[in-house]
Amino acid sequence: MRNGKYTISKMFCTKCGREGIAVPRKIGKYREAGHLKNLYCIYCGCERNHVEIRSMYSDYNYEDFQLEMKYGNFDENGNRKEPYRIFRGRIMQKGAV
Repeated sequence: MRNGKYTISKMFCTKCGREGIAVPRKIGKYREAGHLKNLYCIYCGCERNHVEIRSMYSDYNYEDFQLEMKYGNFDENGNRKEPYRIFRGRIMQKGAV
């Protein structure tokens, strides 16, 4: 990461919800907001999907991740049960938030 042309994405485990090892991304080579990446969780001790959260200019933030964790949008393998936008719309209709 010589030229400073990278940004750091925070990764959160979909099993335990804790912050894992950060991932550097080249500027301009970002993944979509809320991207899932299979990484080793240092707390769970196993490979698990982690949600990627960029620090700025993101459509998906830590509060969105907490909402998905609280209302169970991740299955036992850490995959989303339904896309986040659909999930959020359904939760908002129920007035849960």
